[in-house]
Amino acid sequence: MTKRFYALTVVMIVLLLPAMVFGASKFGVAKALSGENNLVTVPLEISNKDNLTALDIPLSFSEGVTLKEVSFEGTRVDYFDMKIASIDNEANTVLIGLLPQMSRVAKPDLKAGTGPVANLIFEVNDPSVKDISIEAVTFEEPNHRLTFVYHEFSQDGQRSIVTEYPKFEGVTVSLSGVGSPELPYEFSLSQNYPNPFNPATTIAYSLPTAQQVNLTVFNVLGQKVVTLVDGRQEAGRYTVDWEASEHSSGVYFYRLTTDNNTETRKMLLLK
Repeated sequence: MTKRFYALTVVMIVLLLPAMVFGASKFGVAKALSGENNLVTVPLEISNKDNLTALDIPLSFSEGVTLKEVSFEGTRVDYFDMKIASIDNEANTVLIGLLPQMSRVAKPDLKAGTGPVANLIFEVNDPSVKDISIEAVTFEEPNHRLTFVYHEFSQDGQRSIVTEYPKFEGVTVSLSGVGSPELPYEFSLSQNYPNPFNPATTIAYSLPTAQQVNLTVFNVLGQKVVTLVDGRQEAGRYTVDWEASEHSSGVYFYRLTTDNNTETRKMLLLK
C-alpha cells in the first residue's frame, strides 16, 4: 500500500505543478445501495463539462462504519490505468487517485458527462448508525485536496495543465431502508417454523453485535441431538434449517448461546 500511495503522490504533484483554477464541474455522492452482510455501497459521482485527465479525491467519513473497499468496476473510469485507493480506517479517511494513462498505450481522457467514478463499500459495524457523513479533506505533506485536472490546448496546439477545485461541503447519506436498519437492535431467538414439523423446520435468530454463537438441539432427556451452529458470526439476522428425517417423533428443545445471552425454545416433530 505504501508504494502505491507514493506513486499516487508523485503523479498528482507532477500534474498539479502548473496549477490554475478552472470552474465547471461538480463532485457529489449518490444514494446508498444495500448489499449482503451489512455492506452498503455509496457511489461517488462527478459531472465534468470538459474532458478530464486526472482526479485527486481525499475524503473523510463518519464513525460506526468500516470502509472495506473502493471499487471502480462499472464506473466511468473503469478503463483508467491508475486507480488507487489508500484507506485508513483508524483516521476514517480515504485517498483516491485516478489517471487514464500510465502506459505507452494511448488512452483517452474522461469524456464530458455525468456518472460514478468510484464506489465506497462500507460495512456497518454499529447497529445504531442511521447515516454516513462524507466530507472532502485536505492532506498535507504531501498535499492532496479535491482536484480535477484537465488538458487545455492553445490555438497553436500547445498543451497545458488546468486544475479545478470543486466545491464540496460534505453530505450525509441516509441508511434508512439500506444498511443499518437490517441490523437488529437486540438479541432474539424466534419460534421455529413450521411447528409442529415433518421432517424439516427453520430456526431464526438475531445478533446485535458480532458474537460467538452455538445453536444446539436437545431431546427431552437433555441429550444433545445435533449442533447446528458453532462459531463466530457478525451482527445480523440468521436462519438455520434442521432436517430431522432420521429422528423419531417427539418434543425437542433448541438452545441458542452467545457471548451475552442464552435462550431455549421447544419444538415438536410429528411423523
